[in-house]
Amino acid sequence: MEKPIRVLYLIGGGEFGGAEQHLLGLVNYLDEHGFHPQVAAFYEGEFAKRVRELGIPTTVLQSDAKSVGGLNPLKDLIRDWRPHVLHTHGVRANMIGRLANKSQGYPAKSVTTVHSNLALDYPAAWKRTLFGTFEKITWPYVDHFILVSHAMKSDFLQIGLPEAKMSVIHNAIELPDEPVKHVPQTALRKLIGVGEDVTIVGTVARLHPVKGHTYLLQAIQKIVQERQDVIFPWFGDGDLFDELQAEAKQLGVEQYVRFLGFRKDIPDLLPQLDVFCLPSLSEGLSLSILEALAAGVPVVTTAVGGSPEVITTEEDGLLVPAADPQALYESICLLVKNKARRLELAQAGQDMVYRRFTMRRLVDETTKVYKDLLEPTE
Repeated sequence: MEKPIRVLYLIGGGEFGGAEQHLLGLVNYLDEHGFHPQVAAFYEGEFAKRVRELGIPTTVLQSDAKSVGGLNPLKDLIRDWRPHVLHTHGVRANMIGRLANKSQGYPAKSVTTVHSNLALDYPAAWKRTLFGTFEKITWPYVDHFILVSHAMKSDFLQIGLPEAKMSVIHNAIELPDEPVKHVPQTALRKLIGVGEDVTIVGTVARLHPVKGHTYLLQAIQKIVQERQDVIFPWFGDGDLFDELQAEAKQLGVEQYVRFLGFRKDIPDLLPQLDVFCLPSLSEGLSLSILEALAAGVPVVTTAVGGSPEVITTEEDGLLVPAADPQALYESICLLVKNKARRLELAQAGQDMVYRRFTMRRLVDETTKVYKDLLEPTE
């Protein structure tokens, strides 16, 4: 095999969510492993900007009707650059990438990372049916699937994907050399307008039905009936922004929830939370949870997807059932009332992330998949 090994990554790139963060971390380390990455996306935006800042060649594909949604320019890119591996992330990237690669006579080994449950990502039944059917039809075009959790692997085994074509590689995050300790809360308290006597319970997630914000709002209604010294800043944008604001008002909790949208300074503000809560109905393996744990913030989250593969409840975080406002209420109140317990869980969670969820581990495991696919057969 010639060196360096060329890997073309394809992703939507229209938002800066978990898949984009995952890929940004991955490509940042490939050079030192003997790989030459290039990234293609369908949208110009924050993701493409950040990849370029790393010095990695980045192409935003023309995706109008003339280009067949990006298919034609991707075919040209594959033909001209001749990657050894095409690695797709996300439904649209999977569709266009597999078709473009097949049209070239399979010049590249095809890898797909599955980050989330497609059925829950698309509430509209026609979209679930369309994309789910296409995914299954094009499985034979893929040489290997990477699942971000064992829970997702189980789901795919149940719908017929051969185990030999799958690997589980847990997500990871970029970690500071030294763990974050005792960050002053001045900036966050000023941003949301609260004093030192208020406990801050934050959430970082796109405003989408699968993230379960509506159940957290119902829990907040219960919490503030008991105590009013708690505030809930929500970081993230999405289609439900207006709807969730209206629901907060309807429940009478609008003064306790701060809708802060997407902010570039979230990494600076995250360690200033007292508690992090993610009430998802489904997850692959949440980067937000890993980031909160790494920041030294105790986590309350739902026992869905890969979350129980990260957190051992009562040991390094708290797990609750999905769609259960009462359980969210009880766990959040437990930590709001007990600072010593918060600190204990925060330390245990941070130690665990530094042991198990490093970016170098992710890169080592992913590049092994590439090398195994590219090994010449006897």
